[in-house]
Amino acid sequence: MVAAELHTVANLPSSALEMERALDSCTSSVLDPLWSYREFYAPFAQHGDNFLVVSPWGLYMANASPTVIHQIATRRTDWLKPTEHYSVVEHFGPSVITTEGSTWRDHRRVSNASFNERSNAVVWRESTRQAREMSQAWGRREGNTMDVMWIDDVYPDAATTSLHIISRSGFGVKLLWPGEEHADGEIEEGYEKFSSHQPLNKHTMTFKESMHTMLRDFIWMGVFSKSTLGMSELDDEPEKLPFKRTRKVWEGYTNLNTYLHELFDLKKAAVAAGLAERDALDLMVPLITASDILPSDNNDNNNKTSKISPTIGLPEILGNSFIFLFAGHETTANSITFLLILLALNLPSQRRLQRTLDTLLSSLPPNPAAWPYPSTFNKLGNSYLGACINEQLRLISSVTMIPKRSARPQTLVLADGKVVKVPENTFQHFCVASVHRNPSAWPHAKSSLRTPGKENDLDDFIPERWILGDPVYHPPSLSTNPPPNKHQNNDDDDHETPPTIQDLESNSLLDIGSSTLFHPPPGAFIPFSDGPRACLGRRFAM
Repeated sequence: MVAAELHTVANLPSSALEMERALDSCTSSVLDPLWSYREFYAPFAQHGDNFLVVSPWGLYMANASPTVIHQIATRRTDWLKPTEHYSVVEHFGPSVITTEGSTWRDHRRVSNASFNERSNAVVWRESTRQAREMSQAWGRREGNTMDVMWIDDVYPDAATTSLHIISRSGFGVKLLWPGEEHADGEIEEGYEKFSSHQPLNKHTMTFKESMHTMLRDFIWMGVFSKSTLGMSELDDEPEKLPFKRTRKVWEGYTNLNTYLHELFDLKKAAVAAGLAERDALDLMVPLITASDILPSDNNDNNNKTSKISPTIGLPEILGNSFIFLFAGHETTANSITFLLILLALNLPSQRRLQRTLDTLLSSLPPNPAAWPYPSTFNKLGNSYLGACINEQLRLISSVTMIPKRSARPQTLVLADGKVVKVPENTFQHFCVASVHRNPSAWPHAKSSLRTPGKENDLDDFIPERWILGDPVYHPPSLSTNPPPNKHQNNDDDDHETPPTIQDLESNSLLDIGSSTLFHPPPGAFIPFSDGPRACLGRRFAM
């Protein structure tokens, strides 16, 4: 009954053979864990923007409707995050992405203090510096010059750049590029071990190496239990582990765990001594300040995080610190890499972007460190560069599926106005790659880049679809722009004030006062999810 209202996965067949064919076409794709990225919008073109898969194990709803996605995302207490699926990233402790209910609200309230326009200015300065140092590192490689560079693989350097940015701007730890050394007196006492090219004290890996190891291979800690791997808390001899790869993962974990504890001790001492900088971005200090770890007289009544949170302790501080490092590092590195690849494959877009940058930056000082924030950022984000970044995020998002589970029976309004009921405990996915290719939500034309006969170009990298006034995608007769996708919270029982940009950052480059970029309908563009549980650091990432 419910499946029929939400569109069945197939029309009822008239014969056993048709039944077999129908079942095969319905299940061959959705049973693949990566089906959303392999099939994109095709299953929804066949079955509708929402469909249910009914099985003995429960109901599964696939969702590529912007209208329904936005309803579910903004009804936080009706549709819960299945936190049990996130235990793989809880090895350092609970965090803002692995908790729900009042515990999650505490994590969000405290973490929000780190993400605002003052801290974004810190990220901007560090990003421009790291981009310059990356280009200089490329120029120093054998056979390269600062004018002509051959780069075989962008990702390792993009990952290093993003890790350097999040480490310095988020935790006050400056990491070094190969061949780079610290200036005298540049490193504060106690922080030498984090920046060294060689492991110091009892560490067997550098801070950077332990981070790279965990971010690359942490999934192994979810595949096997600690007992299976021999990972007893009492066993500090990694050579006893059964496999070379898992020994390396465990070594990375134990080193990073020690580094995070050491960093916590330094930050705790700075907070207790009143030396923590209020205007600087520091992702660990607000967590320490909000915990019950410090004596009460160390909590400043004027600090909005000074309210003691009983759910914030040492495990939560370490857990959130790891998540900030993990999320801020991997996703940004991937986006940089994919954008550069897409531009390399699309020379007209690359040349137009170069012309745009030449024009916009011509009046600024040659040294990017002198470029003012936020005016330069807003100018670039509101240009063809913003269109290129948004188009990359539309095509290749950091996440492929965003899960939710209904906490109780729900009523949803479909795009055609039809009201449907969804049972309690229905598992659903926002199919990100699919809704990003939904023809009803995105301007499109006939593809000239892909297989002949393809219905549209929504699988193609076309930044022009974001430019209002473009003659193909936004002709004057169709040049309308919906309001920006602002955060909403419709939870009657939470009584929370809807966050502003100072609390929850903008969803993309669309909420920076853009008047020249296309604003998709709410729920159609969700590279950072949507609603109260959207990514805290999305403007940070931009």
